Amino acid sequence: MSKLKDLVQKFYSELILFAILFLFFFQTLSDLVETIYGFALLNLEPDENIAGLAFLLTPLLIAIPWKRIFFFVFKRSMNTEQLKKYGSKTSETTFDTILISLGGLMILSRLLDPLLKRQGILITSGLAVGCFLVFFPIYLTRRKNDEKKTSMTLGYSLAIAVAFSIVFRTLNSSIDISMYGWYQVIGWVLGLIAGVMLFGMKLHGDTQKAIKEELVETAKNASFGKILALTFGLVSIFIIIWFTFLSPTVVSRWTDGNYIGITLGILGVLCVFVIIHLFKIDLLRKLKTWMLWVWNGVFSISLFLTVLVHQLPFPNESALYPILDPQPAWFYQIPLVIMILLSPIIYVDFMLLTREIVKIKPSKITIGGSFIISGSLYIIVMIFVQILPNIWGYLEPISTGFRDMYWLAFFIPGLILTLSVLLVKQKSLNFEKLYKDKRRNLSVILLLSTIFLGTLAGTLITKPYPNYPTAGKTSLTIMTYNIQQGRNVSGDRNYDAQIELIRQVDPDILGLQECDPTRISGGNLDVVRYFADKLNMYSYYGPNTVTNTYGCAILSKFPISNPLSFFMFSDEEQIGSAQAEVTLDSTVYNVFVNHPSGANYTKFLQVEEMLTRVNGLNNVIFMGDFNFRKDSAQYSITTDLLNDSWLLKWPTGLDDNLYNSTDNIDHIFVSPGTVVLDARYIISDQSDHPAYWISISI
Repeated sequence: MSKLKDLVQKFYSELILFAILFLFFFQTLSDLVETIYGFALLNLEPDENIAGLAFLLTPLLIAIPWKRIFFFVFKRSMNTEQLKKYGSKTSETTFDTILISLGGLMILSRLLDPLLKRQGILITSGLAVGCFLVFFPIYLTRRKNDEKKTSMTLGYSLAIAVAFSIVFRTLNSSIDISMYGWYQVIGWVLGLIAGVMLFGMKLHGDTQKAIKEELVETAKNASFGKILALTFGLVSIFIIIWFTFLSPTVVSRWTDGNYIGITLGILGVLCVFVIIHLFKIDLLRKLKTWMLWVWNGVFSISLFLTVLVHQLPFPNESALYPILDPQPAWFYQIPLVIMILLSPIIYVDFMLLTREIVKIKPSKITIGGSFIISGSLYIIVMIFVQILPNIWGYLEPISTGFRDMYWLAFFIPGLILTLSVLLVKQKSLNFEKLYKDKRRNLSVILLLSTIFLGTLAGTLITKPYPNYPTAGKTSLTIMTYNIQQGRNVSGDRNYDAQIELIRQVDPDILGLQECDPTRISGGNLDVVRYFADKLNMYSYYGPNTVTNTYGCAILSKFPISNPLSFFMFSDEEQIGSAQAEVTLDSTVYNVFVNHPSGANYTKFLQVEEMLTRVNGLNNVIFMGDFNFRKDSAQYSITTDLLNDSWLLKWPTGLDDNLYNSTDNIDHIFVSPGTVVLDARYIISDQSDHPAYWISISI
């Protein structure tokens, strides 16, 4: 046993421990919010599962004065000597046990999370997040010595966690591969390593000394206000990373930018920063407080401008629609480039802010109270600030004020982070090498190099390479599918089953609706990229995510040209449609994917606006979830211009299986003269909508 302890201590690394814990925290936080939103999506309103956000309130357990409560409860049944003896004993052992137990429970919950469904995910992801929000503050209070090394270790760990997230998501087209199928073995290996490191933390010599000092509360503790400001800064970093950098496809969907370039840019800048910090520490030692503040300020401005410049202001007058989404000029990408180049500031800030907290020596009650406000209430508020612009018509009157305010979710944490670093003094900007041992430095470089090469390989391997023959082709299969943000009728994530259903049809052109999960409400997953990569098809996402539509996309086996998005008047949610040309040999098909929504009169206006884009075009394929049936005025004005493909094949309204499509709201309309060879609805539990496909003669 002693040999095992010696071996664990020899290889113990807080760098690796916290890299894994930070990664697990972000993974489970993402799952928690995605699951809660998924349940709300089923009912189109928040339900009882929103109570899962209570897991974020666990720092309250630190703020409670347990020791005082214990003495108050037992002071009558125990004499003074017994109370002193018991209190001394718990001072030396309790928090060590709590830390190890919390870390172990967090790891176990994260490993079980992807194995479960529905409320199971809610519980395991919530437990993991809750454990971390208690573990991390307690850890900061017990690290009384060598705050420089501790803070630098945490900064490096956070950077490595982000790098892990990027490579894991890139290798599986935005779905974290370590939480997917048999690849979950990656997560289990990381969990095992983290468990060993937790055991090593218990054995590590410095911790016992820190534990003995931990409960000594003195008047030297800083004011609650300063600790609160510092923790607000720390949590702002978590929020910025979660909202922006864990999955670079999020940024590419904001900006319609190059996915591979953005992914490798974010990761490459991170790796260069770590290398400089390891081998050229003198460059960071030249940093002055004014440089730190300017760096933060410019980064924060470029972050929110990256979002803001790609948003559109949507008027409330229906006469001003439809609105074309303008193609962004090259200079619209300037804030994006600046943001990526300056992004290492978040890791520098993390080092400095944790250093200040450790140096101040806050009490448990102080740090717990701070994290309740900044780590719990602040995160909850920011979740709603990011989600409400997407559902501004559903939670009146609160949500209506958030229309066109998606940028606010990035402006607030950037501003708070910039203000919090004003508390950092010049003497704190004293950077030292993390490891004097060159072998350990090289091991970090080797790890990051492997991650970078893995990410590069992932972007190239998963990228679709369509090359479908057209010679001898006599028909074209077209399919429309509302995928309910990749969820089935039970609310579980269901990408692969939906892809399998699509493969059975094997469409040449595919229109998707409700395909917008590239936000925290959808786990920052890029469903269009995932579908296109797995189906090996060209794709056009349609309205970018900062416009806050529910997402319309066009996928095709054949090249897509002249794609654009346009928007209609709305009283409930922003409505955006995708339009593009698909060329097969010398024939050009004008493809539209739509998803109107709102009150009946509003939908009528929306359809009128859509048809202005269709009028005068040939070979039109006008498809989507139209939210209207055959007896509606919207259907009537549509069929005045186009033909209902179902009735072209089945004039009586009944197919050869006696299926009646009267109540369906998913349609494909085509230009007059189109010959429909077949038309079928596929009813399944893979989504709350049927898939509808047709075959036309070419």
